[in-house]
Amino acid sequence: MKQEGINRREFVIKSAVGLVAAGVGLHPARTRGAEEKRPSRIVYRTLGRTNLRIPLVSFGAMNSDSPDLIHRALDLGVNHLDTAHVYLRGKSEKAIGKILEERGCRDEVYVATKMLFNRDKEKRVFVDRGRGKYAGATAENFEKQLAKSFKRLRSDYVDILYLHSCLGAEMVTYEPMLKQFVKAKEAGQTRFIGVSTHSNEPETIRAAVDAGVWDVILTSYNFLQDHRGEVKEAIQYATNRGLGVIAMKTQGGVRLNREKKVEVNHAAALKWVLQDDCVCTTIPGITTFDQLHLDLGVMSNLDLSDEEQRDLEISSLVRGHLYCQQCRQCIPSCSRHVEIPTFMRAYMYVAGYGNLHEARSTVAGVPPERGLSRCGDCPSCTARCRNGIEIRERLESLRAMG
Repeated sequence: MKQEGINRREFVIKSAVGLVAAGVGLHPARTRGAEEKRPSRIVYRTLGRTNLRIPLVSFGAMNSDSPDLIHRALDLGVNHLDTAHVYLRGKSEKAIGKILEERGCRDEVYVATKMLFNRDKEKRVFVDRGRGKYAGATAENFEKQLAKSFKRLRSDYVDILYLHSCLGAEMVTYEPMLKQFVKAKEAGQTRFIGVSTHSNEPETIRAAVDAGVWDVILTSYNFLQDHRGEVKEAIQYATNRGLGVIAMKTQGGVRLNREKKVEVNHAAALKWVLQDDCVCTTIPGITTFDQLHLDLGVMSNLDLSDEEQRDLEISSLVRGHLYCQQCRQCIPSCSRHVEIPTFMRAYMYVAGYGNLHEARSTVAGVPPERGLSRCGDCPSCTARCRNGIEIRERLESLRAMG
């Protein structure tokens, strides 16, 4: 199995920027000795009106297509696998499909995948024109993308189908896509439909609820968010209306920042999210057996110890987090209006998760007029982050990817 991650021959970052490839990649999945560690118990919650019973910690397959790791998760009682059409160039969906077919347990496992379509240069609305790897948001492209996911998954249905990366009310109410998702549900191609959001989460969640058709919300939610109180209120609003809520980006970028290379307390970060009982489950990206057992292990006791609480408090005080809030307030400060938040998310993928492919894929999705080619020849960088992220250095790192 080829491990997705940083490869020296593919990705060389300038030493001044501090991203040494061998230093930031995640460890590959290990098989020896890990099987002896077992979470004490798996705890399940009900995903809103879907009535699906899934564990508090599910398997996020963005960064791994390891058969051994996925088999292990299923053996331990995980019954919810989260993937997307674009993850690992489709290898994530392929791995899941093969494993479930081999085990003969497709009807016992809830599979979620996501569909991604092109949007305008402001990333506010979907458009019917394709660009690069992004297909235009049309009925034809919807059907093609879904058919390809079904082929990879070796199935004629999914349990949850998401409209991926919605950044505001206009996206979750975009009528052409809304109709296609409802149609797919009525045809039995998916049992439930949902939206995912990485930015502007409160507005997006509330608009999705008010649209009256979506069943599930997948949202960024972590202890580092400046607006976590607003996200919490929006999650409560969705829960009160019967929608199921799933949390992602729960560790806030894994590492606090690149200089210290200090990792967030993973268990504490997961507990912080899961103490909100309006959240049904989390989907941390799992790439090692140690991560799998640590993540599943938090279900035994969601109480934060004094040490864990202190770790979170200290982490929240660090400036220049690897995790970008996606508030988009930096864009007006850039003289070229470069799509900085998306690039900061790409930087997090490679520096925090060791996922070079997802970083490059994210960069490639930005329109040229807002892309990295617009950056670099300014006398001085005017872009500023209210949370102390060093924008210019991170953009230079991404430019070095080529």
